[in-house]
Amino acid sequence: MNAPDPQLRSYPCNSAEAAARIVALALIANGRIDAVESAALDALQAHERLGLTRQQWHGVIHDLCADLLGPARCGDEGCIPSELLNRMLDEVDDDTTRRLVLRLSSAVVQADRQIDDGESILLLAAIERWGLHPDDQALLEPMLCGADFQVRQRGTATEAGQKLRLR
Repeated sequence: MNAPDPQLRSYPCNSAEAAARIVALALIANGRIDAVESAALDALQAHERLGLTRQQWHGVIHDLCADLLGPARCGDEGCIPSELLNRMLDEVDDDTTRRLVLRLSSAVVQADRQIDDGESILLLAAIERWGLHPDDQALLEPMLCGADFQVRQRGTATEAGQKLRLR
């Protein structure tokens, strides 16, 4: 039997919390919060750049984790269906905010020098959902897919039925 999809709280479009939740998702996409990833966000003053106090930033992380517990479980993993991920991404439609979220999320993903599947799925979904300029995509794809990546058809990261799994 499939677990029901998680119900995430919604935030106003382009709010600091909506943007921060995507960065927080990048932080937990590998199933844990690594000290090196948190340190990278601290060094970039991420919470301030997103327009949050440190307490508000930690509140967004806490709320995201709370929303994903329980019904979001798939065995020992948490799951975020592509439709839900798209809803989160759609809460940020300002190009400047999107670029900030991608920069901060990329910094998190690169901090431990290992790109996990969940991290890659999140960044590729954002690139595809937000329809970023091809130059922006070209900067991120080698990081996500390796320096010798092969071109793949767009749209595969967010196909129906695919879920971001948080180990």
